[in-house]
Amino acid sequence: MNTWKKLGAVLLASVLLLSGCAKAPAPQSGTGSYKAGSYTAEAQGMNGAVKVTVTVDQDKIVSVTVDEHNETPGISDGAIEKLPQMIVDQQSLALDAVSGATFTSKAILEAAEKALTEAGGDLEALKASTEKEIAEGETETTDVVIVGAGISGIMASYELTLNHPEIKFILVEKLPTVGGSLPATGGAIFGTDSSIHQADGVKSTIDQIVNFFEQTSGSKPANEQLVRNVYESSADTLNVLENLNAPYTGKTEKVDPSNDELFSLRMENKGKGFYDFIKAEVEDKMPFDLRLETTVTELIVENGEVQGVKVEDQNKRYTIEASQVILATGGFGSNPELMQKLAPNYADGVIATNAGATGDGILLTEQFGTQVFGDGTMGSVVNPDRSDLLASTFMVSKAGVRFTNEKAPKYVIQRAVADLPEHQAFVIADSTYADAEGLQKALDSNMAVAYDTLDDLAAAAGMDAEALKAEVAAYNKAIDDQVSPGFGLKADQANKIETAPFYLETAVVRTFGTIPGIEVNDKAQVLSGEGQPVSGLFASGELIASNAFDSRYPGVGIGISFAANSGRLAAAQAASLIQK
Repeated sequence: MNTWKKLGAVLLASVLLLSGCAKAPAPQSGTGSYKAGSYTAEAQGMNGAVKVTVTVDQDKIVSVTVDEHNETPGISDGAIEKLPQMIVDQQSLALDAVSGATFTSKAILEAAEKALTEAGGDLEALKASTEKEIAEGETETTDVVIVGAGISGIMASYELTLNHPEIKFILVEKLPTVGGSLPATGGAIFGTDSSIHQADGVKSTIDQIVNFFEQTSGSKPANEQLVRNVYESSADTLNVLENLNAPYTGKTEKVDPSNDELFSLRMENKGKGFYDFIKAEVEDKMPFDLRLETTVTELIVENGEVQGVKVEDQNKRYTIEASQVILATGGFGSNPELMQKLAPNYADGVIATNAGATGDGILLTEQFGTQVFGDGTMGSVVNPDRSDLLASTFMVSKAGVRFTNEKAPKYVIQRAVADLPEHQAFVIADSTYADAEGLQKALDSNMAVAYDTLDDLAAAAGMDAEALKAEVAAYNKAIDDQVSPGFGLKADQANKIETAPFYLETAVVRTFGTIPGIEVNDKAQVLSGEGQPVSGLFASGELIASNAFDSRYPGVGIGISFAANSGRLAAAQAASLIQK
């Protein structure tokens, strides 16, 4: 057990959210001519308004504080804790995002700008950037370079540290933090026969996993052998976390409601619980070479073989020569251009991916003609302000007709909404809605609006009133007749829409991960446009998810588990080539 704990600490230490400061200009003197006092303003962050108070005297900014926010713990912490003091220290608004919290950082800076405008500050001077000269550094040499320190890159590092200690490697991350989107996830992780599976009397096998991925594939069949290879070590990953007293709920959870064979484990308090557990458990520093705020600008390619990377950090540009490179760069949800190109039905929805998810792996492999395939995103449906929707069992399109099973998993409903022409839908409930507290919260935030008649509701939503009323009548009759109102929704799960007032919410798609990615073989080697392995180049995680599921997110815990275990696979395969 002590050995397992020691090895597990390597993993957990790797995911610890490190603090770090974003690149900033050199300190400037105060702009002068402020109207002394305190000024409060707010701007839109990731999850709502961020309220900021700025205090100034006649010559300088004295303090900046974040008074109120609803941002995601873990992802937003660095920005909230560091950016206000950076504004004071630099007497400037020309600052980059902190700790990858792009939305939160922008909100703080925008609110501070509003406050300083009211205080009479010279905005042109405050936003003037002083570029820092980047020096040319010396070339370094190692065996493996891992690009990206999300859960996939972390697990690749864990695999090399644990099972291949003779292999030298460097882990580079362009953000000032590791962990990727972990704090914003659902906190579930899937695997095979862990000790909790055994205690719960269930067992998930590799064959069952492969069959499941085949069933959830779209136009391109899942790479069966890749799935087998990825999940071969998944029970080991779950057990290491359990040995360190991870805050699992203690029960298994179905990956998909319709599947009685595959089960995930979830952390208490979901993604925040996962993050808090890691933060609390880790005591030692990482036992390997991690380079934060280090961006890979180019792959070194000679005679068609990848032989390292060119990188740039805050101070210098340099080359890292390596015989193997692993791309664990994540998805592209935070790249608007790639979203429009590769997932257009989701591009105008709520984007909840981390700031580093800009499609770097896709862009770096374009030179090889590598195929990019897959459709859709991983996510759910929410209100436009990112809050949860009413748990109604009646959703309609803008045409006023139902289009999905409202009790289906959210990732299934997300796809159904995205496939609608407007990429949005409406949730309708009536006065019998059971969750009075949740309803009032939605009304107070103006996400839900009450109407006296269905005609008024339809007019406000821009839908055909007659079509809506006909749909409601058919739905209510099916419930009375104790038959399904359609799309597999059971009559005893449905709630009639018949008593005013009627409540309306707009449902939009939410993306926390992307599916389209690059083609690899069953060893996680990147393939060229001709379908041949690119020598020296592997990929893992969200970047290659489409090789296992190309059109629909399969279910609970799949994203984290596929990323984590494909990272281990890529590292093990890279090590095997070096050892030859």
